[in-house]
Parts: sequence; C-alpha cells; structure tokens
Amino acid sequence: MNKRTTLLLSLILLLAPLCAQDITGSWSGSLKIQSSSLRLVFNIEKGDSTLISTMDSPDQGAFGLPTTRTSFKDDKLEIVASGLGILYRGNLEGDSIIGTFSQGGIPFPLTLKRATEPLIQRPQTPVEPLPYISKEVIITDDSTDISLSATLTLPDSTGVFPAVVLIAGSGPNDRDETIFGHKPFFILSDHLTRNGFAVLRYNKRGVGKSTGDYSKATIKDFVYDANNIVDFLKNRNEIDGSKIGLIGHSEGGIIAPMVAAENTDVKYIVLMAAPGTKGIEIVLDQNENSMKYNKFEPETIERIQILNKEIFESLLEWTGTENDRTALRDKLSYLWEQLPIMFKLKIEKEPYLRAQFNGMITPGYRSFLATNPEEYLNKVTCAVFAINGGNDVQVPAEKNLSAIKESINNRGNTNIVTKLYPQLNHLFQQSITGQPDEYAKIEQTFSPQVLSDITLWMKRQVELLSYPTIN
Repeated sequence: MNKRTTLLLSLILLLAPLCAQDITGSWSGSLKIQSSSLRLVFNIEKGDSTLISTMDSPDQGAFGLPTTRTSFKDDKLEIVASGLGILYRGNLEGDSIIGTFSQGGIPFPLTLKRATEPLIQRPQTPVEPLPYISKEVIITDDSTDISLSATLTLPDSTGVFPAVVLIAGSGPNDRDETIFGHKPFFILSDHLTRNGFAVLRYNKRGVGKSTGDYSKATIKDFVYDANNIVDFLKNRNEIDGSKIGLIGHSEGGIIAPMVAAENTDVKYIVLMAAPGTKGIEIVLDQNENSMKYNKFEPETIERIQILNKEIFESLLEWTGTENDRTALRDKLSYLWEQLPIMFKLKIEKEPYLRAQFNGMITPGYRSFLATNPEEYLNKVTCAVFAINGGNDVQVPAEKNLSAIKESINNRGNTNIVTKLYPQLNHLFQQSITGQPDEYAKIEQTFSPQVLSDITLWMKRQVELLSYPTIN
C-alpha cells in the first residue's frame, strides 16, 4: 500500500516513452520554476512494439513513476501523462533533446541530456554478474489475452527447486517493486535465489511489457494473475510443484491469502506489512496518521474522519452515474472546506479535488476499500509467516498482525508465526519516524535481519534445512 493515502496530495510530476535512433537509456534535465530548479529524469526502454519509460523527480523524492504514452518519430519526441495534465515535446538535436514541458497548460523550457550516472545510490541493489540463472519469461492467459512479463531466477541450471512468487503492493508496480530508487523485490529475490529457491517476480498487468490495463484492474484481477503464475511454475521442469509459496507485500499481502485460501498448490505464504483489517479501516488509519503528522487539531481530525468514512462507504455503492459523480464532487468539496487554512494555502483546490476524485473512482481503489481480509485469512490452511515494522504508518503493525493471527486461528490453523520489528517502516527499512517522506532519504532498502528471517522460515517449510524457530 506503499501509495494509498487519499487525504494529502504530493506534487509529483509524471511522464511517458521514446524510439527510432537508439534513444533508450536515461535522460535528465532541470526544470526552471521561478527561482528554483527541479531535476527530472526519463528512463526509457524498448517494449515489444513500443517504448516504455518511467520518470524520476529526485528533488521531490519520487522515483520509478510510470508513464502513459510516448511517441518518437523523425527526431520528434512527445511524452504525455494525461492524468496529471503533462505534455513534453522536444526535438533530438545532437546529444540533446530540446523541448517544452507543460503542466496544466503552463509551458517551461526543458532540455534533456543522457544521464551518465544514477542520481541516487542504493548499495543493496544486486550488481551483475549474478551467480545464478536469470530468465525472462512470459505468463500468458488465453481467456483474457493478458500476458505478464516476469523474471524467473534459479540457483543453477541443473536442479529442481522449491519456488516462491513475489506479489507487490498497491500501484502499477514493476517486478522489482521499484519505489524511490529502491528495488526491494530485486534484493529479496537475489537473497532467496542464493539460498536455494527459484523466485518469480513480475510486472503487474499494464506495466512495462505486461499487457492489459492496470487502471481497470481490481484485487480479484490480481488474484487471478497470481493463480496463473502458480500454475505456470507448477508445470515447469525446474520447479518442485509441491513446494510453491507466495510472498505478498502490503496489498500483495491481501492477494496472497486470497490465492492460498482456494489454491491447494500453495504450501506457505509470507505476509509483509499485510492488512488484517478491512480496507476502509486501513485507509482511515492512514489518513489519521497523516493528519496527526501534519499537526491537524484533534477536533479537525475527528470532523474530517467522519467525512472520510462517509465518502469511502459511498464508494462501495458506486455505479458511476452522474448522480454518483456529482455527490462525490460535493462531498470532496465540503471536505476541502474543513481542511486547515495552512494546508489549503499550499495546495490549489481544483487540482487537489480532481486528483482525489480520479484516484477514488478507480476500480482498484474501490475494490481495496471493499476488501475484508478476514474472509480469506480464516480459510488459509497452509503455513503463514506474518511480519511488520513497528514504525509502519501505512499498515499499523500491532493492530494488523493481531487481526491476521486471530483470523488464521479461527478455523484451527495454528501454523502461523508473527513478528514485529520495532524500528522498521512499511518498506522494512530502518527508520526514525516511519513516514513516507523518509523512504527516499534512507540508504537501506531492506533490513538484512528480515531477509534472513524470511529465508530461514521458508527453508523450514520446504525442508531445505532444519532451523530453530524464529523468535
């Protein structure tokens, strides 16, 4: 749920893809806004038939932002991010792309040059050559015509291995669950593969080379995809089909038990910062934390939370009629009036309301609000390792770990271990406040202790080695 706060809007810039000459790679430039400068980077790669890119805005702590559309023809580049009203047009001239960046119709000159070094260092990210097999694979589904682009890593080229599928949190995540320049799933996959596991990590539908439309996908769609991946692994010669597990992070920690509840091929699940309470409750908790962090008065928080709950509950009945749309706009406008004046001075009303409205009505967001993890957790019969950081402000640790354990135990499954790591945040980084504005600033991507604990617990489940119980 990296990414699911609905009250406070971050001013993040976003963009999209290039072609013709070899224009792939990273291109950077600085946007001059009054007396300040904002660095932007476009990371471009080739898809099957189009160009694919992400954008970084390092001065805003934003990395790996997905894009919507790019065209490059006759040395002319056009990049569009329709959801944010962004358009970039430029001409390739020598080693530069000289053009204009527009947001909301306001143009700014922006010249891009090839970036020679990464703007931010993440020392835990694995560096090639890697001491194991790494394969690009495609998981296809004839009934939906959706194909998922993935990486399958194997300890060596001759064995048959226990396997695990990594399921990312909310948002259009790539296979590495890239966020703020961190690649936690790459690090987790690397560690597990070095310890004897085959690991599959994948781009969500509509992300990178995966087909489909992320904007129309619901949690049930993501469950469907994860089930297909389990079936894919079960039929591969390199995989021991009796020893397949799932690791779900954040929203992925809802998807993993939904799969395990019905799919008997799943031997174990690891739930990282997973919700154990209803979706509405998770988002309300996130909003309350955000308002407290931004020093809202207690009575203001109480008033806004009442409005938030009313809005979220109305979204459960959403049908998309004009009456629904008008009612939601009215409720959001009324909510805006309750915000502290200092907050309203920082963010313009109309862009704020538009962003909130557009985010809330997506099928994925509404499906998250409607989700009750208890319905699936109490059907899980396989082994479970549920963990969270004590500084997690997106999925509060004690509350949700307790709810997960209670739901698992309800039907008599006692094969569950829970563990809380006091200073870790939602991404399992060593942190001070745990707030999302720390994520980009922390050098560590993934706690080594958590990597070790997950690995040892998984080895016990597949009998790779016998290890003492994790305390």
